[in-house]
Amino acid sequence: MTTRKKPPRNTNRKPGGQPGNKNAMHHGFYAKRFTADENKRLDGIEPTNLLSEIAFIRVCMDRLAGELNFDAAYHTDNQQNQTRDPHYLSQLNTLSLMTQSLSTLTRTHHLIHGKSGNVIDAIQQALEELRLEMGL
Repeated sequence: MTTRKKPPRNTNRKPGGQPGNKNAMHHGFYAKRFTADENKRLDGIEPTNLLSEIAFIRVCMDRLAGELNFDAAYHTDNQQNQTRDPHYLSQLNTLSLMTQSLSTLTRTHHLIHGKSGNVIDAIQQALEELRLEMGL
C-alpha cells in the first residue's frame, strides 16, 4: 500500500480569500440580481468603507421606489369579505427603514471625515457641539 504525499503548500498564501480579492463584490449573493446600471453605480467602490454601504443602500432604495405600486388590490376570503392588500405598506415601511439607515451612515461618515478628514477633529467638534447644547 502506497501513501500519497501532499504537494508542498505555498507558504505565501493563506487559506480563504486573499487581500484585495473583490470576488464578493462581483460574485456575491445579490450580484446577479443587479441591472447593468446598478452594477456600474457600485463598481469602483471599496467594499469595506461607509461609502460602499451608502451606495448600496441608495441602489436598493431606487429599485424599491421604482417598484412601489399604490393601486388598490383586494383579496376575498372564504366568507366573501374583501380586504385591501397591504403589500405597498410593507414596501413603504422598508423604504423608510432604508432611508433611516442611509441617514445614519451619512451622518457617521460626515462625523468621521468631516470637512478636514481628521477623526480627532470630528470628535472634538461633536463634543464641542454637545457641550454648547448642554450649556456647559
